[in-house]
This record gives sequence, structure tokens and C-alpha cells, in this order.
Amino acid sequence: MSIFPLVENPGAVFVPQTRLYVVNEARQVVAGPLIVARRRAYHREWLLGFVGVTSRAVVEPWRDHFVAVEEADADA
Repeated sequence: MSIFPLVENPGAVFVPQTRLYVVNEARQVVAGPLIVARRRAYHREWLLGFVGVTSRAVVEPWRDHFVAVEEADADA
């Protein structure tokens, strides 16, 4: 999944084992938790792989949504 980060330090947020949630504009959870398995920076975006997700088709419905961390992890 390709993510365009809206945080100052995405490298501290998108670490392996972080639980992410897919949310819509109204901040309603659409999917998750997704556990980050791997990540890498790619230009201004981050490419993330999730535990158990083996196909791009799985994440395609979440295009143009946001990802969020649990509130307790928001200070990372």
C-alpha cells in the first residue's frame, strides 16, 4: 500500500508491528487493525506491507482513504 504521510516523522510511525486503521473522511474506521510487516520510503510516499495481506487487490478498495494509529500511539 502506498501512503502519503501527513506527519512530521513517518519513519517513527510506520514501524513494523504498528497497528494501523483505515479511516474515511469522517474518521470512521473502515478496516483494521492492519499490522505493519515491512515498510520503505519511496520519494515522498511510504510503501507498506501488512501481515497477512498478500495481494494488492485486498487493499485497493481503501484507495483515497486515510490511515490512523491508535490514540495511545499518536505521540510517536
